[in-house]
Amino acid sequence: MSDPVIEVRDLSVRYGQVQALDEVDVVLEPGRITGLLGMNGSGKSTLYKAIMGTVRPAAGSVTLFSGTPAAARGKGLVAYMPQSESIDWDFPLSVHEVVMTGRYGKLGPSRRPRAIDKAAVTDALARVGLTELAGRQIGELSGGQRKRVFVARAIAQEARLLLLDEPFAGVDKASERRIITLLRELRDTGCGILISTHDLAGVPELCDEVILLKNRVLFHGHPDVALSPENLARVFGLEAA
Repeated sequence: MSDPVIEVRDLSVRYGQVQALDEVDVVLEPGRITGLLGMNGSGKSTLYKAIMGTVRPAAGSVTLFSGTPAAARGKGLVAYMPQSESIDWDFPLSVHEVVMTGRYGKLGPSRRPRAIDKAAVTDALARVGLTELAGRQIGELSGGQRKRVFVARAIAQEARLLLLDEPFAGVDKASERRIITLLRELRDTGCGILISTHDLAGVPELCDEVILLKNRVLFHGHPDVALSPENLARVFGLEAA
């Protein structure tokens, strides 16, 4: 059996007096799309940052591919798409250059892209349908196109774990369908995918399993059970029908 792509044990994260995560346990296997559901402030973005190793836990541990988050990042095994609000879209990089950043961990000492790197970027842009926009500045794209650029970056990187924080926010339906198709293709190659979303209606079609988070894990299992009125009431405070 393959090692988990993510293993989080007894993870707690504090910001001053605020308990962002409390004794979180999460184990994710390769070849699965896992939905991460919770209200704003439930700790979803903090969990992503902890998995990436960019916040220090108050307690507990995070392991990626049986190693540290830093080791997984160094090997290019993990790709992270943060929420749009945390990205500087005015930075003067073209679509092609953004996707090429996914190859940096594979470049030699000269940091000059080789034929294999250029081919990987060309293929990734073709798969997300952005070949004709390769020279466009990233900020000139629509919301859906920007998200597809970051999926292309993960493809070019050959990442084995994708962390996607609200990838469908501000995305048109055509881009959403294309992204979902790409995520399924990546899952079928053994890639592990953790995706936060507010689109509850689309969860059963997209996800193989669901985590309900409210600063701690309230449920982890099949989407149909996760979306029961009782479980939705627990995580969102909705009145159970």
